[in-house]
Amino acid sequence: MRDKDIKILWGRAGNRCSICKLELTPDGEKETLGEMAHIIAKSQYGPRGDSTLNKALLDEYKNLILVCPTHHTEIDKNYQDWSIDKLIQAKKSHEAWVSEQLAEGNISVSSIDNKEFLDSRTEVWTQMCRDHVGVIVSITPLRVSNKILDSLNEISLETLRLATLPADRVYQRVNPHHLRPTEFGAVIERFPGLPNRMGHSIHIFDTGHCEYLYELGLGCDRVTEVSKSKGAHLKGADRVIRYTDIAEAIDCASEWLIKVWSELLPVEYANVRCTVVNTLSTTLYSYEESYTGGVFGHPLSSDRLIYDEVLARGLEASVLKFDILKWLSRCFGLVLRSVYDRNNDYSRPVPFV
Repeated sequence: MRDKDIKILWGRAGNRCSICKLELTPDGEKETLGEMAHIIAKSQYGPRGDSTLNKALLDEYKNLILVCPTHHTEIDKNYQDWSIDKLIQAKKSHEAWVSEQLAEGNISVSSIDNKEFLDSRTEVWTQMCRDHVGVIVSITPLRVSNKILDSLNEISLETLRLATLPADRVYQRVNPHHLRPTEFGAVIERFPGLPNRMGHSIHIFDTGHCEYLYELGLGCDRVTEVSKSKGAHLKGADRVIRYTDIAEAIDCASEWLIKVWSELLPVEYANVRCTVVNTLSTTLYSYEESYTGGVFGHPLSSDRLIYDEVLARGLEASVLKFDILKWLSRCFGLVLRSVYDRNNDYSRPVPFV
């Protein structure tokens, strides 16, 4: 789901169930958690499913209706009583009622918006990566305001200690001695100086925002140096990222963040972002080809890349990895078919032909 569609849906519904008008929140007690139901199911076998429709359109505002958990169950279980036309009419009538109540001053609507927070974090991440390429995967509740978890209780701290770091597919646990409290929550963080320059910061916020940052400092420097020494055709790029380096970081981040969401976060929906910073004039090295040399992507003309989706609880880490890595490959003009190959090694993105 797109962030724009979510904001429109919640705003026009007045943060209330479109059927019973119960006031809803994106986090908190289960009984009042807002659920964004599909009028036409995403699956052709789901309630009111239709296999002829474009799946991408099914996550748009016009096919979503905000309801409480009770009525989400009701409309999907008894879908024969809740036809497409009936749900569209219920949504239309409810939004008209919200407009009237707002005009008369009978209700107020809190904004469901985390853009300002995420923009501020992006600036922080850029600085943390010290002019090196860095990849950050994060999960953020739709509303970032209230404290929704205790990042310093033992469950949260143990979950933080379970994070792993890339190490050529032999993932290593983070060092628990680098754990400390912060003004926002708790973090395991280390940014060594020369010659290593491969830092990491894994952070749980009391507001439910969680982020995994990995700095590709030394690894990126080495690949760039080797590529240039071989006379590789970099198409004008100044810096090279090795695909497997960034894939490993996204792999580790996705596994940990999905675990955090499952075990700690009391939210049904969240913004899932992958941000790659300091990417100007950077290319992606995919693999070596015996006849033509290295296969590289096209250099980037932007300083950062941002993957941003609103996703639902229950998302599998394997699905998230593939979606992010496929998006990343495309940014460099390459195509990824799968995360792993038959040998369980990383599949490599290939040129688009």
